[in-house]
Amino acid sequence: MKNQEKAIAALLSSETHTEAARKIGVSDRTLRGYLADPEFYQEYTRRKRQLVSEATKQLQTSYNSAIKALRGIVESETSSENGKISAARALLEYGARFTEATDILERLDSIEEIAKQNSK
Repeated sequence: MKNQEKAIAALLSSETHTEAARKIGVSDRTLRGYLADPEFYQEYTRRKRQLVSEATKQLQTSYNSAIKALRGIVESETSSENGKISAARALLEYGARFTEATDILERLDSIEEIAKQNSK
């Protein structure tokens, strides 16, 4: 299992499976064999999701600062017109995306609540 732990770490930090195999000193075939093992693949997938979740949390902590910076560009008298337009566009696009995502999550919560009530 020690090699499989190394394989998971290499897969998570490599751009390709070939690169991951090379990092841990196994053949591509061996690595494909690991990935074909349901338990290995499940653990690899769990760890990959965890990595994405942690990265997402880090990005979320930057949202307020990024919004302030964009607003500063839009409101600044020294920003170029192109800079203001680009910053305004980014604010509008991301605002729309976040609004849409929030709406979808609220609807999903409602659907889950209805499903819970119907299953009782």
